[in-house]
Amino acid sequence: MSDLGLRNITFAMDEVPFIWNPANPSFSLLMNQITFFVVGFEKYMCRVMRDAEQVITDPEVMEEAKAFRRQEAIHAQKHLQHARALIARYPALQGTFDQVLRDYDDLYKRESLAYHLAYAGGLEAMFTPFFKMILDHRAVLFEEGDINVASLFLWHFCEEIEHRSSAFMVYNHVVGSHWFRLRNIPSFQRHTHGLFDRIKSDFEREVADVPVAAFADDPFSKIPWSAKVRSALGVFLSQAPWHDSVNQPLPAYYAEWMAAWRNGEDVSKIYGTELALR
Repeated sequence: MSDLGLRNITFAMDEVPFIWNPANPSFSLLMNQITFFVVGFEKYMCRVMRDAEQVITDPEVMEEAKAFRRQEAIHAQKHLQHARALIARYPALQGTFDQVLRDYDDLYKRESLAYHLAYAGGLEAMFTPFFKMILDHRAVLFEEGDINVASLFLWHFCEEIEHRSSAFMVYNHVVGSHWFRLRNIPSFQRHTHGLFDRIKSDFEREVADVPVAAFADDPFSKIPWSAKVRSALGVFLSQAPWHDSVNQPLPAYYAEWMAAWRNGEDVSKIYGTELALR
């Protein structure tokens, strides 16, 4: 049986500030980029998994694919609420949001199921070492930030750790070729980098009250170089043919967050600060 949890948590997103962590504007900006990216990406993942379910023959893989798709659908819903709150403040960003959705629609129509699953498996494998770095250093990234936004991202990143091997499992069952996935890494990296660059450019043009330095500063400047190097190495190795997402080093906070959820704590406000609304 799949052990992925379905946690439909209510986050208060209606009036969150754009720079939700005044102590780190560039990190606030990056997470806002992720929100605009995530809705399109997660919807794309759901379509891809639904298509894969039509050809999966292993019951365990089928169960994993369905649970993975349901988790991703919830992620899209919660980040949609965050995106809508930001668009309510800056209506011109609706065009940015719509373009991300169109871009993923075009990708879905243009490429094969094998490509989509390679994209899913390859990108999801990168998330574990990247999000481990973020979760390990959550104090300098989230502690002074808005409690609603910080808690949203910590929930999402912990669930990404939880389903770290799901997309890989489906890819290996349906396609199974390491070399096909490796051959397409440059393609899906260009696609994701292009989206992030476009979102950032639109933010810079449409959100006038963001500090100019936020667009150039390193959002991870307060994280030790050794941790950033380990994360970058982990991301690189995640694309190796022998990579196994199941056995990757996990952040200690993952177990802590899961324990809080099981104990009935209010994880919608588990971390951060109650900021005055702006």
